[in-house]
Amino acid sequence: MTKNKLWQASDGDALDPVVEKYTVGDDQTLDQLLLGHDITATKAHAHMLEKIGILNADEYEQLAAKLDELYALWQDGSFVVTSEYEDGHTAIETYLTAELGDIGKKVHTGRSRNDQALVMMRLYVKDNMQTIQEATKQLIYAYEKKTKEVGDQPMPGYTHTQKAMPASVAMWLGSYHDAFNDALPYLKDTTNYLDQNPLGSAAGFGVGLPLDRDMTTKELGFKSVQENPMYCGLSRGVFELAAVQALSLLMVYAGKFADDMLRFTSQEYDFFSLPRTMTTGSSIMPHKRNYDVFEIMRANAHEFGLHAGKLQAIAGGVGSGYHRDLQLTKGITIKALETAKSTIEVLTLCINNLSLKKEKLDAAMTEELETVAAINKLVEQGVPFRDAYQQVKKSLS
Repeated sequence: MTKNKLWQASDGDALDPVVEKYTVGDDQTLDQLLLGHDITATKAHAHMLEKIGILNADEYEQLAAKLDELYALWQDGSFVVTSEYEDGHTAIETYLTAELGDIGKKVHTGRSRNDQALVMMRLYVKDNMQTIQEATKQLIYAYEKKTKEVGDQPMPGYTHTQKAMPASVAMWLGSYHDAFNDALPYLKDTTNYLDQNPLGSAAGFGVGLPLDRDMTTKELGFKSVQENPMYCGLSRGVFELAAVQALSLLMVYAGKFADDMLRFTSQEYDFFSLPRTMTTGSSIMPHKRNYDVFEIMRANAHEFGLHAGKLQAIAGGVGSGYHRDLQLTKGITIKALETAKSTIEVLTLCINNLSLKKEKLDAAMTEELETVAAINKLVEQGVPFRDAYQQVKKSLS
């Protein structure tokens, strides 16, 4: 298993491989995805170490060049965080030390793997929240455009999955447009909330060095420094929880739309369709076209709340300071953000390619949808509402 551990002083510190496998879990795989952010933060940290005199200018230039080289290797898939390393942080430091000797050994000065993990995840979450915001804007535009395209096409409105009152396709699509549009400020506010730099908090208590945290904050593009080093550790998993909770709104609406579409594309309704390239077939029934893109979307929406529940349980189940329980928040957060991102992308594609079946929609506008209109007509003639209701109801029998 692992040959390189930052905390291992001798072979006598070797960890039982069964324990190691259990405690490392899927951390190496996850760190492979996050490594670019870790490298970026390491470069900013090294630059700051030069400013405060821990590194000289030549040492920093060598480190910066090797970190850029490592970033390029990571981007093209040439550098992989394998079981040789305990985690991505170890992989970076091992690479720098192998390439630069003692200079590489200096890069961890003034930090811990705790604040490395914090800043790496904070950058990942922030970048993805911003990406999802932009994707949501595209989704909102898709709804807006499609709403204009459908004109005044009527469709039934439903309660309890039974016909209720007249509505329109534009009203139905517009309700989702407004829902996603209202969710945008929540996403923005949440992103602003977590836009704080934890780098320099080290193991959660700061260090006895004059670290310039304002410098790394500026270089990494954070809005502010997360000042209290213990709060940095306290927020691990909690900031991720806030992000996932904000995204839950998007997933709830996506799940509701998916459920609508599964009903409205069924043969009993047949109001809408997607291109054949977006539906699947059956291995035994040649007539089938399955809208399973919406089934997966609905399932992802149903599961999404569990991500927030897990994050709350783990982050809320430990006190202050670092506990390795918090390592598990990484994979949960990544899965949640990647699911939300792909769901918004797929949903936008579906809206852009949605087609109406006018004949089916018109045929569905049956007489019972007009009962409330008939009541209102009587009310306008002076009949009390309850009497008007009873008159119309009797006329239906």
